[in-house]
Amino acid sequence: MLSVDVNVAYRIATSKDVDVLLELVQEFHQIEKLPFDPVLDRVSLQQFLSNPALGRVWLITERNQVIGYVAVTFSYSIEFRGLGAYIDELYLRSAYRGQGIGTQTLKFVERFCRSQNIPSISLSVHDDNERAYKVYRKAGYDDRGYQVMMKAIA
Repeated sequence: MLSVDVNVAYRIATSKDVDVLLELVQEFHQIEKLPFDPVLDRVSLQQFLSNPALGRVWLITERNQVIGYVAVTFSYSIEFRGLGAYIDELYLRSAYRGQGIGTQTLKFVERFCRSQNIPSISLSVHDDNERAYKVYRKAGYDDRGYQVMMKAIA
């Protein structure tokens, strides 16, 4: 387990953590108005956790209590000349927001990526999430002028 400070630690999630992760994902998706299906999301988490080539999920803990999670996926980028990391989801329960834990988590992900020789990290933020946008800007992320587009085909 890697620790950022005496109170906050990060533990790689395993298949044994699916229930707690599913609970956190449901909370996050409800806040972000994202679809949630307990059966499909459980299968998705299990598939992701069983294949480290896809990325990692860390549980964020304080005094051994789970307070959130960060999910990082991997993809290859010609533009950035190598394997890239994408912060797919970063969620902290409401009582733990505004304390710098999100910023610490971004630094943790950055250290992990450097240790894996991953040259870039990207993330998405909703236009109306000004608080998160400010945290990301302060941490060195910048808007590259891209519009994220997606087509669900499943």
